[in-house]
Amino acid sequence: MIKITYPSDLEKLKNKYLDIFGDNLKKMKRRWKKVRLHDIEIEDLLVGDFNSLVDKYIQYKSENISERNTRIYNKIFDYEYYHDRIAKFFMDKENGFNLHTCHYCNTAYINAYGIGTTYSTHLEFANRASIAEWRAIFKESTLPDDKIKQIIDCRPFQTLEDFNRGKFLPKKIEMYKGMRLDDNANHFDLDHLLPKSVCPIIGLSLFNFVPSCQVCNEKLKKDKELGRNQDEWKKISPTYSGSSMADDVVIKLKSRETCSTFFGLNEKSDNYYLDFDTNGEDVYERYLEIFRLKDRYNYHKAFALRILDLKQRYTEEKCDQISRMLSAGLPDNEEKRYYSKEQITEDIFQEKFGEDRCFSKLRKDMLEHN
Repeated sequence: MIKITYPSDLEKLKNKYLDIFGDNLKKMKRRWKKVRLHDIEIEDLLVGDFNSLVDKYIQYKSENISERNTRIYNKIFDYEYYHDRIAKFFMDKENGFNLHTCHYCNTAYINAYGIGTTYSTHLEFANRASIAEWRAIFKESTLPDDKIKQIIDCRPFQTLEDFNRGKFLPKKIEMYKGMRLDDNANHFDLDHLLPKSVCPIIGLSLFNFVPSCQVCNEKLKKDKELGRNQDEWKKISPTYSGSSMADDVVIKLKSRETCSTFFGLNEKSDNYYLDFDTNGEDVYERYLEIFRLKDRYNYHKAFALRILDLKQRYTEEKCDQISRMLSAGLPDNEEKRYYSKEQITEDIFQEKFGEDRCFSKLRKDMLEHN
């Protein structure tokens, strides 16, 4: 439902992705050359765009692949072996990914966690880390309790050199592998949009990975096929720049009885429900059913009711009045107002702040289509 944000320099991203396979890439090429399908090169599978992957996926399904070759393909494109490297690739901010919410449902947050999300430098860790945090990284044989107490008593350290001079550790703190500030864990799954169980040769394809929540990946989608042909796959793929689901499907609030105002919606929330207007597209209806989006969104309908309540309370005219009041004493020129009408609107509805947060589509659709 929510497209993945890729960096503008896709060629650089592709090259960095190929780098994670290191010297193994040569071995993969040699093994693939012996059993490859038609003239497909291994780079086409690893970093080919989603449109080309769908071609190969459909082609693979039409082939009569022997059990022997299937086993070989599973070994060449062994996702479990490369899983940690690929996860770190997606977590690395330098690669330009903007991961915040599940790209399938937009109802759950996905993120990295670890000391790198709390401490930006080794010096900051040395000055702020708790006893439990020290102990989570260093064993007592490496860092005895009395040494931790000395560290805490000697804080704050002005520089990293000051800390290292204290000889609290057998070697410099920045030399410990466990102290890598970019060595975070991932609070998300990498789902294979095109199931690798059906087509193992796309098991390591960059543009087949969809960062998602565990509910969407492990409990609901699993190995299900979301599309039946190339056009359907392209419509729903978060990895395809031309996918149209986010625009085609509109979330609407509907009433079970006639209602003339949205004021106090939550007081009569049972009278309302959220529905998805798919314009009769089967692929969208199937997508909604597989991910149980109608059920999951209606559980959170209070969010939609609140947005519509605000929408009626704070009309464009009201936001302009608030802007004028807060900018009293300044020239009556909207561009010079300390609180512009646009700023007031953003503060109330938080569209820009929430555009990469959970329920960003729900917020957008409530404001634009309800």
